[in-house]
Amino acid sequence: MRRRSFITESNGHLIALTGTINLRDMGGYHTKDGRTIRRHRLYRSGLITFMPRAVQAHMLEVGLNQDLDLRQADNSTTAPDVKLPGVAYHNLSLYPFADHPHFQEEFRGATTAEKFKLARLSYLYMATDPRTAKMLRRVIQLLVADETGATLFHCFAGKDRTGVVAMLIEGLLGVPEKVAHQDYIVTNDILMDRFKGNQAAADLPMADRMVTGMNSQPADDSYFAAVQTVVKKYGGWGQYAMRHLALSVSEIADLRRLYLE
Repeated sequence: MRRRSFITESNGHLIALTGTINLRDMGGYHTKDGRTIRRHRLYRSGLITFMPRAVQAHMLEVGLNQDLDLRQADNSTTAPDVKLPGVAYHNLSLYPFADHPHFQEEFRGATTAEKFKLARLSYLYMATDPRTAKMLRRVIQLLVADETGATLFHCFAGKDRTGVVAMLIEGLLGVPEKVAHQDYIVTNDILMDRFKGNQAAADLPMADRMVTGMNSQPADDSYFAAVQTVVKKYGGWGQYAMRHLALSVSEIADLRRLYLE
């Protein structure tokens, strides 16, 4: 019941327009130091290939000028993002993992019971893999380079890869862990009907088999905890960003300057 009530409280975040998948404005969340994430600057989403014209017009109206596609290049080819005028496209795939190059093959061949454990491992790898670290660093650098516009980042369901990027941004901006956890887990309410049986959260024929398998797993507390455990070993999000992602103090400060009020 608590999670369902969070949906009600989050109507200012969820953009429930026909044709969208888990599209949310991250603006409005409060930070530990009493500031607030600016609205109409940061959007998270699932697939935007079939974004209706009314939603396209809405996104352009709020100033969208960057589309960060977290999917692999072949997924982006078979299901390309909608092209919007004045919006720069960046493919920043968080898969594959350099340190675990056969992970995707393992996941594709896994049983339903094995997929839960592997899904949790994927979060651990997204937080620790050196190739993924380069993509996460680039996400933050692109945000810092965008002084006034809005950025949308997405994968297929807006749950796993998008969830990890949202954790990173919220962590660096100072959103309390409890609130970041709610923002992550609320995907299960938004996509509730899609987690029944073997139906994937982004049940689309062009999705990779691993992605479809990942999306058949609801967001889970242990997935969120896997990322948080890695971050805490560094001493927090700031140290994680500087030591693992090689971001500078000034880049983190600029992120806060641009996206908080």
